[in-house]
Amino acid sequence: MVTTRKSSAAAAAASAEHRALYKRTSISRTPDELKQRRVAIDESLRKKHREQLITAKRYRNLTRQEEFESAGEDEPATEKNEDDEEVSPYYRLSTSQVEALAKDLASDNKETRIEACQHIAKFVLEPAKALTKYITEGECIKTLTQMISGPNLDEQTEAAQTISNIAAGPYDLWIKSVSTVPYLISLLDSENMNLREIAAGALGNMAAEDLGDMNDEDDKVRATIRDNGAIKPLVRMLDSQDVRLVQSACFALANLARGQEGQLKEFFTAGLSEKLLKHLENGDTATEVCWVISYLTAGSEKFRNEFMEKGFGPPLVKDLAKLADQGPVVLPVLRTLGNLVGTEEYLKALAEQDQFLRTVVSLTESDQSRVVKKEALWVLSNITSSQDPEIIRQVEELDVLKNLSELVGRGAFDIRKGAAYCIMNIASHGPEHLNKLNHKQLLPAFLDLIKSQDADMMRLGLGYIELLLTQADRGKEIIDSVPDCMEALAAVAPKPDPELFAFANKLVDQYFGESPDMKE
Repeated sequence: MVTTRKSSAAAAAASAEHRALYKRTSISRTPDELKQRRVAIDESLRKKHREQLITAKRYRNLTRQEEFESAGEDEPATEKNEDDEEVSPYYRLSTSQVEALAKDLASDNKETRIEACQHIAKFVLEPAKALTKYITEGECIKTLTQMISGPNLDEQTEAAQTISNIAAGPYDLWIKSVSTVPYLISLLDSENMNLREIAAGALGNMAAEDLGDMNDEDDKVRATIRDNGAIKPLVRMLDSQDVRLVQSACFALANLARGQEGQLKEFFTAGLSEKLLKHLENGDTATEVCWVISYLTAGSEKFRNEFMEKGFGPPLVKDLAKLADQGPVVLPVLRTLGNLVGTEEYLKALAEQDQFLRTVVSLTESDQSRVVKKEALWVLSNITSSQDPEIIRQVEELDVLKNLSELVGRGAFDIRKGAAYCIMNIASHGPEHLNKLNHKQLLPAFLDLIKSQDADMMRLGLGYIELLLTQADRGKEIIDSVPDCMEALAAVAPKPDPELFAFANKLVDQYFGESPDMKE
């Protein structure tokens, strides 16, 4: 008997010792404490999430400093691991520490498995090499899959949360998490609201990956999630009055809505529009709803028609005005409206809303956020491309030309480009608009665009010179006032674009040859 007790005590001590290898801070054990901790984490990150672009993936866990602050704990000391120099000290795990985690995750004891699961979810925020190897090459995903498909709610919840954080990680972790898609989708109809929310967030993280044009794996993963039946249960989640559940469903739906018309059929047949409209008028869910709408209106003319016919215009404009001074939170509303104004009919309808044009113009003038200013300039460029002279008149009456002229000559590359598009759109509507511009201020700025070696910027600059030569009063006189104008045109090389080289040569010939289409 004594031997048995010593053996059990030794085993317990060994188990505690190897768990101590990877434990950083204590994790609450009671259900109420776990729930309170998760709510605190979610609430702390909700504001941050609302300020990120849709491509940003969402973690539930806090950053290292946020976790310490929220838990009232001091940052523990840790030994430096030379294999993970770029990983914050808190998240560095050695091979032996990860082996201890793996052993606990496969334990016969439920509480031990859950605690290991919680630690993996935390450490994967900045995955050490040893942890990455365990997830990508070891039994981690297989074990987590067994947990989410098992009967225990606590295990399902923690495993789904861990998979969600793995899916939000770098490529190797993200692609490994995709095998759990069918199991996560099955949780979307769970009777437990928290589990449904976590599963939706995990699918949203998987669908959020953006590998660019050189790789279509991200598109295939989104197709896999859609084809496995995720859309309908996610849309059903919008029937809930729980704000957090609606936000998570919208996060997943927005990322899954990246695609073209043919890939979005199920969104259309699921009765999505009415449910989005209902939540659009709720200040707590409007931003997430607008992310969904922004992607659907970008890829589907059918949805653009549907949203305008069902009266989305007025609440969108209302949200735009309400969120205009709240930084990046306004981005999805701006992007949605920018998609809609690409259709002349919808632009006219939106312009009838008192606050629409005024708010867009004010956002191009605001210095609170560069990314908001860039997005607002894109929306304004779509507005000013209108063929309706009344729209252009309304924009000019908002005294927008002065600010646009200043933006073209200073600031970040993308801001200058956006402002240049707006000016060129307005100027292209005829000499009466072109002659309102301050050409002495604008010409040096557009010459800088020509010298930029960026094809789009060069095209804008050359287009401006052409308007001066062919449309503006005293255009040649304006050009003569800037000594290096012709030198800038002559310096345009066949690269990056032979057509731009030919365009520049044509303008030089027009200037010196005073061709018939030049305006005296």
